[in-house]
Amino acid sequence: MISKVAIRNFKCLRDVEIDLERFTVFVGPNASGKTSILQAMDILCQIFRIEQPPNPQPNQRLYQLQNEVQQGLSRGATDEIELAAECGGKAYRYRSVGLSSQPAAPQVTQAARASYGRSTADSLAALEWKPLQAVQPGSVTLPLSILLRLEVSKLINPAPGNPNQMLMQSPDPTVMQPNGTGLHSALANMALNDPDSWQALQANLRQIIPSIRRLRHTKTAAVKQPAALLFDTDGADSLPANQVSEGTLLVLGLLAALHASDRPNLVLLDDLDRGLHPKAQKELIALLRGLLETIPDLQIIATTHSPYMLDCMGTDEVRMTFLRDDGATVCASLTSHPKYPKWKDEMTPGEMWSLFGEKWLVEEGVMR
Repeated sequence: MISKVAIRNFKCLRDVEIDLERFTVFVGPNASGKTSILQAMDILCQIFRIEQPPNPQPNQRLYQLQNEVQQGLSRGATDEIELAAECGGKAYRYRSVGLSSQPAAPQVTQAARASYGRSTADSLAALEWKPLQAVQPGSVTLPLSILLRLEVSKLINPAPGNPNQMLMQSPDPTVMQPNGTGLHSALANMALNDPDSWQALQANLRQIIPSIRRLRHTKTAAVKQPAALLFDTDGADSLPANQVSEGTLLVLGLLAALHASDRPNLVLLDDLDRGLHPKAQKELIALLRGLLETIPDLQIIATTHSPYMLDCMGTDEVRMTFLRDDGATVCASLTSHPKYPKWKDEMTPGEMWSLFGEKWLVEEGVMR
């Protein structure tokens, strides 16, 4: 589990340090840095799971990530982007290569990246930068992550675009992509090869959307034409994906990731409440808590704008974000509010958020 992250000079995250729980939810105004936190965590996890080849030729994926990081450099920043995390008793840090000193493309991946055997009690800020070190096979590293930013248009289409082009873009067409592409084929593969997970996924879906009776797939003789999802509901049978609600599709995409054979250890969820009725939001939180109990190495970090979801969280699991006048994000736990001790036994987290808002992060001088 990642217990702490520190992010500097990445988009509006100019200097934030955040403690994390196994289930953490970020809440705050639009464009206040919530999604950027998820993006930074996902990038850092990917960087430390890439094994640098022994030859001089750099890993192409690492090169792509380096470019992605550099594009997020904070406006007016005078130093490089720094991402750090504490996980499993070790601290991991990454520093981007400056634009002014960036070498030719084959060497771009030589950015500072190092893992340390420091105790998590040590501050991330106390760690010194060292040259790039290859991640050794089998070594303890950051968790396998997925940042889910599901798009309904991708979830609807069984084969978006040209099927041949789709197969070239995704090495494994049976794996759903973070934006929802490949949902139909991924679930068809699950139904065929992992029936227990397929049944568990449908049971979880009915827990949140009770009107769904079962899922199945169309039969197709075309080799390159994937089977499309069909929904049997209380009101009608054989509904295609474009005739069910947005909330149903978004929940299904989340469950597809959580029940996949290559299930990630760190699930990063943007707009967890999108498209869901308040009762369904609460059912989703209950479902995720159940998965956390049965999957000991799972961690969930999400963003939301729903007080109903916050009511299902502990106050220590809620992080709030706000922008200072200079455009930099301030982030702190809901328990940091000066009136929290007075109201902690009288109000739910959702009620506290509705009453306190987020401006107190700046007004009270919270620096991180």
